[in-house]
Amino acid sequence: MRTGARIVGTPVSYGLETFKDRSEEQTRALELLADQSLRIVTISGRRGIGKSALAAKIAERLCSGGCSIVNLSARSQGAISTERVFFSCLDLATPEAADELRALWASQRAVDDKIHLLFAALASERYILLLDNLEDQLTDEGWPKEADLDLLLDAVLRVRQGPKLLITTQVPVLLDPATRRFQARVHLTDGLPVAESVELLRELDRDGEAGVSDAPLVELEKTAKRLHGVPRALELLVGAMASDHLTLPTLAEMLTDYASRGDMVDQLAQDRYRRLDELTRLTLNVLAVFSGPVSAEAVAWAIHPLAPRLDVQSALSRLVQIHMLSVDRRRRIYALHPMDADIAYRTLAIEGPLGQQVLERRAAGWYSRQHKQPPWRSVVDVDSYRREFEHRLRAGDYGDAAFTLDQVSEFLVWQGSHREVIAMHLALRNKPIGDIAKLAHLVGYGQARHIGGPLEDAIPALREAIEIAERIGDNRQLWRALLSLGDCYRGLRQLDEASLILARAVDVGREVDEPRAEAHALLVLSLTWSYRGDPVEALQVCDRLRELASRTADPRIRGWLSDATSAACIVARRWEDAIQAACQAVEGYNADNYPEAVGYARNTEGIALIALGRNDDAVEVLDRGRNDGAEFGFPRAEGLCLFNLAWTYWISGRYRDAQQAADQAVAAFRRSGGTDVAASEMLRCAIDEVLAGNMADAAIALRDTVSLTQGNSDFVPGEWLLTEADRLDQA
Repeated sequence: MRTGARIVGTPVSYGLETFKDRSEEQTRALELLADQSLRIVTISGRRGIGKSALAAKIAERLCSGGCSIVNLSARSQGAISTERVFFSCLDLATPEAADELRALWASQRAVDDKIHLLFAALASERYILLLDNLEDQLTDEGWPKEADLDLLLDAVLRVRQGPKLLITTQVPVLLDPATRRFQARVHLTDGLPVAESVELLRELDRDGEAGVSDAPLVELEKTAKRLHGVPRALELLVGAMASDHLTLPTLAEMLTDYASRGDMVDQLAQDRYRRLDELTRLTLNVLAVFSGPVSAEAVAWAIHPLAPRLDVQSALSRLVQIHMLSVDRRRRIYALHPMDADIAYRTLAIEGPLGQQVLERRAAGWYSRQHKQPPWRSVVDVDSYRREFEHRLRAGDYGDAAFTLDQVSEFLVWQGSHREVIAMHLALRNKPIGDIAKLAHLVGYGQARHIGGPLEDAIPALREAIEIAERIGDNRQLWRALLSLGDCYRGLRQLDEASLILARAVDVGREVDEPRAEAHALLVLSLTWSYRGDPVEALQVCDRLRELASRTADPRIRGWLSDATSAACIVARRWEDAIQAACQAVEGYNADNYPEAVGYARNTEGIALIALGRNDDAVEVLDRGRNDGAEFGFPRAEGLCLFNLAWTYWISGRYRDAQQAADQAVAAFRRSGGTDVAASEMLRCAIDEVLAGNMADAAIALRDTVSLTQGNSDFVPGEWLLTEADRLDQA
């Protein structure tokens, strides 16, 4: 690891050298963070109360004590996700370790595995994740809105050697009651005391421009009380007075004007905003729309067709002077305070020449110009596409948003970010878009669910996609939807439905005139016949695959042929043939750099090895297969290998290993969805009963497992389990 404390990301507040009061809260928070039994410390309170400043001050003190800080803001930098945390933490690693971690993220391993491995890689580092403005990702009650955030919080709570979280939020975070002992809160209910508020008001007007620093003490105290000592409200008040060179309002007049206008903080910010000239206000509005740090070039490009004569650099300079913008001189970027951005955005009309839609489209256009063309190496390479998508979405241009997502959706899924892809697709759900865009959206969402699970969630989207594809005559998308839908039904063991859909996918794949399209559909159709226990029909489909493989000499099609053949041979109890075909499948997949299917082929080989009594070889192959499934994000392949690995351990008398493998199988199947979860849970129950010495109950559980695995040739044959159940009855 790197040596010395580091600060990653922009601090969540500035001006810490003049930080006021909060000594009691600082002490409390530092004590909680030093408590080894606690994992999460939350600073909560109303907007503008000073949560971020307090957290930044605590972070400063921790850093001076040798603790690294990773700053993540949900407001200024977008939603805090496992992906953002992962890449932010890379700065704490050595270059060599960072490269390994980037490769880990690019793999298709489950996201929770990636986060746990990240924390393991940084185990020697002392560091805190500071998550600022987390309320944007919480419900009104405080529950995480996204499963991704829930996963991150759960990972932090579970690991022994990992980071602690320091969270700021208006709404206290709610988690499972069982985790309450691992988290603590510091709640800010009051603003600054009157004396500190008065001191802050004077510091904000050191040069006397606003007429505040030399105001009578009684007026300053009245102002502090009227604004409840809220630091941000005090800042906005002085800023509004300093910028008003026309009416030169006094403190008393300012307070009187806003006394009856609801939330004082919001009203002060709106007044300050209204006092800007039209062109400077436009500059501020554009920054509000970008909703994060951007360059002057980006602002100028967005504004130019709307106000060609506007001197953007001068406008930005003015906004910096009146403290409405912060500037990072090293990176030459400007940022509007999140509160100001929210308030300014709310004042914009939705439509009109300078309304939200127009400005969102200009921001989207800027990011469109920043696109990197494929090939891409990392999710970072497609960040501009994702930002464009967000602005298209906010502009209400849902069709354009769908097309933008379609360009990177599949890449992101294979890079391990299927959760993020699913979230983006969900944002388009029920939005009015044209048939072509909706078709791309539905197929992309269905495929993301097909890969990342649960399978049940993929089916409605794929069925709707088929209807649209048929109506508009898009055979390519029709084939993609049919193939995914048929494979989902196979995974759910609705085999009659799967056979009909996949037979049609074969026909449409042939019409598309791409050999791989037809071959892929033939593979899944053959596997479905194997699931139905009909090796003759499955091998007949393999004959059609063999013709395509011979005609094209395509290594992937050869891999599919061998994969389908090995599955059919398992059903026919031709064990040696199954092993040979499975090995050929792995060779074909590796030759074509198609590793995502390798786990399934190894699973088939493992079953055949068990049948031949080669248990040690089976353990090795199945363990490799489960790792292949985990690495490339196929939880179902991972679960199948783990289930069969558990059985191999069982028959080898390694019941503790069997129990662990069964537990892992349950977890993998829960990620993929479908009926296999129940089968893995029942096998685990049988193992638990054996370990408890309850042989009769174990036999019952084994028989129940057989009933749950019927119709799935990817599991070890049911008769093996029934034979073991009979033996247990005699024990």
